[in-house]
Amino acid sequence: MRKKSKEKIGKYLSNIGFTNRRDTDDFFKSSKILLNKKNARFTDFVSDGDVINVSGEEIIVDLNPKTEILIYHKPVGQICSNSNKESHNNVFNHLPERKNGKWIMVGRLDVNTSGLILFSNNGDLVNVLMHPSSGIDREYLCRVYGETTDKKISNLVEGVKIGGELCSFSDIAPVKKSGSSKNNWFYVCIFSGKNREVRKLWETQKLTVNRLIRVRFGSIFLPDTLKKGQWKNLSKKDIESFLKKYSIQLPKSL
Repeated sequence: MRKKSKEKIGKYLSNIGFTNRRDTDDFFKSSKILLNKKNARFTDFVSDGDVINVSGEEIIVDLNPKTEILIYHKPVGQICSNSNKESHNNVFNHLPERKNGKWIMVGRLDVNTSGLILFSNNGDLVNVLMHPSSGIDREYLCRVYGETTDKKISNLVEGVKIGGELCSFSDIAPVKKSGSSKNNWFYVCIFSGKNREVRKLWETQKLTVNRLIRVRFGSIFLPDTLKKGQWKNLSKKDIESFLKKYSIQLPKSL
């Protein structure tokens, strides 16, 4: 893939995490944006070395930065929000600071879910990873309360309707149980990342998820050594291996 020589300013700002593509127009209306010390227009293009100032924050344009992926072990109680980044309980406040651009989250976990979240500095990559066509599955460890039967498990794999849409797990694997507790542990895999979908799927079978941990995103696992609230940068080799596995192409600046 060829390196970029210029790019529309709105796309560039969304690609480094200042906004998202759907809200770029509103972002320009609500923010003071300068390009090389002049008022920026939505239709302007930027090139390497240009200086953008967004409400007092200066950015030196780099159209082909090295792609980074960071993994984070989210604890229960932290929120995944782009609109409330001042809160201490926001995951963004537990990540390393960036000199240029911002960390962009790959999907979300609800406040009561813990485990693996990916972040990147590359908005184009994030959009690819979140799109269903990428064929990337997510794996969760679930503690489920209630009576589980073979029929209920079969229903969840074959598919059930949620909000008029057919949803399913691609795989369910029980964890060996000891004792007579009504709680049962399962590993489940799913290809979509819709809001609370794992919990909603179990609820269709009159079962309640009372603990949920994301342990894998595609070929990236939550390391056993990564404690809650800790982060880790993936190596260049690991990033290249991950992108190759899912046939994702990025500029040569990787």
